[in-house]
Amino acid sequence: MGNCATCDDPSIYEHAGEQMRPFKNKPNFEDQENVQQSTQKSKLSQSTVKSQNASFVVQQHIRQDLKKLDSIPDFTNAFTKPLIDQLQPFNYDQNEPFEFKSLPFYGPVEIEPSVFYYGQWKNGFRHGRGKQFWADGSIYEGYWLQDKANGDGRLIHSDGDLYEGKWLNDKAHGFGVYSHKDGAFYKGEWYEDQQHGNGLEKWADGSMFEGTYTNGMKHGHGKFSWPDGSSYVGEFINNNIHGKGHYIWADNREYEGDWKDNQMDGHGVFSWSDGRRYVGGYVNDKKEGYGEFYWPDGRVYKGYWKDGKQHGKGQYKGTNKMLKEGEWVDGKLLKWNN
Repeated sequence: MGNCATCDDPSIYEHAGEQMRPFKNKPNFEDQENVQQSTQKSKLSQSTVKSQNASFVVQQHIRQDLKKLDSIPDFTNAFTKPLIDQLQPFNYDQNEPFEFKSLPFYGPVEIEPSVFYYGQWKNGFRHGRGKQFWADGSIYEGYWLQDKANGDGRLIHSDGDLYEGKWLNDKAHGFGVYSHKDGAFYKGEWYEDQQHGNGLEKWADGSMFEGTYTNGMKHGHGKFSWPDGSSYVGEFINNNIHGKGHYIWADNREYEGDWKDNQMDGHGVFSWSDGRRYVGGYVNDKKEGYGEFYWPDGRVYKGYWKDGKQHGKGQYKGTNKMLKEGEWVDGKLLKWNN
């Protein structure tokens, strides 16, 4: 069939025993019209089926109480707008679950007062790719599973803070980066919305911690650095320096030993850049109990201390190498015993 004037006449094939000899004849436009009408009906039928299938998918997966809106109100504020302008489009995983490829997109809809959503659905739940907007300016974009943020996602907070990383049941869970609008950030592991595991945290003033967290607090081994050049490497408990650790001050003083609630407490070695050195006990950041103090010129005191001062019996060796025993009170020599 066609619009040319030399089409084969199908009647030449009616008699199988006769020789097949095509000849010129006028095209049968009536038959052609019937075929075209049949084709149009077929296409119309297919379109109707597709429409019915799409309608069925929507009815199956979308909550019927939700009304589709023309657009989402602009909730951006002075904190979120600059952040949104500088962010790249959210990067969805190319290896996402296969089921997401067949789930319908629907929206925007108001799923609860002043909360709007556009994205994929499954059996009445937000499920797959989706973006949610709050009236305070917060925006979440990423993956959903059964109405909760799960997998990779990005949350813009109304105050301009940003979290991008893993989610589990609406909570930061797994590896993620939380950035504050003042430049501070945390990059590391999370557990149910709290820093948990290995992480790196940096503050706006330049202070930085790298180590382990438990339930949102520095806990375990880590390194803390201050902007003046001071640093501590050692153990932490509940955000405090606690346990064994090595502290270096900006003026090159050093202490290595026991700590308790951010104070030198227990046994340790304290040294000064001029060569002085103390080896002994500490309580509440002060020398306490037995300790030995060495001067760079060779003098040595070995004895007892209290509140950071020589107190009690002790031995003193001067530059003349003579060893004397005596008693001290509040850092002052009371008497010699020999």
